[in-house]
Amino acid sequence: MYNIKNFYTILTISMNHLARLFFCIILFCLSNTLVYADFSGKVIKVIDGDTVDILTVKKQKVRVRLLDIDAPESTQAYGNASRKYLATLIASKNVFVKENKKDIYKRCLGTIFLNKININAKMVESGYAWAYRYKGVANNKMMVKLETRAKQNKKGLWKDKHPIAPWDFRHNMR
Repeated sequence: MYNIKNFYTILTISMNHLARLFFCIILFCLSNTLVYADFSGKVIKVIDGDTVDILTVKKQKVRVRLLDIDAPESTQAYGNASRKYLATLIASKNVFVKENKKDIYKRCLGTIFLNKININAKMVESGYAWAYRYKGVANNKMMVKLETRAKQNKKGLWKDKHPIAPWDFRHNMR
């Protein structure tokens, strides 16, 4: 009888712990999906060709990394031109951000719209950014088409005979 009581006590404690763990997992999953939300705000700083700071209507500063593009680094050829071009498009303007997720630096990864114009696409189309690739693969095929067209028309950084992709530039700087 003593062993059955011990077994029942251990089983009850284990079930309580499992129930708590399960509840925590559900809360974590729910909070993770609710974190990402589209928002509007004013562009208060253009950091580089693919990163900006936005002041939301609730007066929160949000750093946004433009999704699906990769602009030249600041110290790289066309890095400053890319930043300046993005600034001409959206600096001090009210924009809408369609947030996708957060990156490893806790920046919002999103698509920026100004009057329904996709600014991310505009950067690639105008030759001031590449279609973003992860391990050599681009997820957004539209960006690849825009990049190819900009390259064929020698727009922006594609005027350079041997432009260096930002991921190669970063790799070479290590």
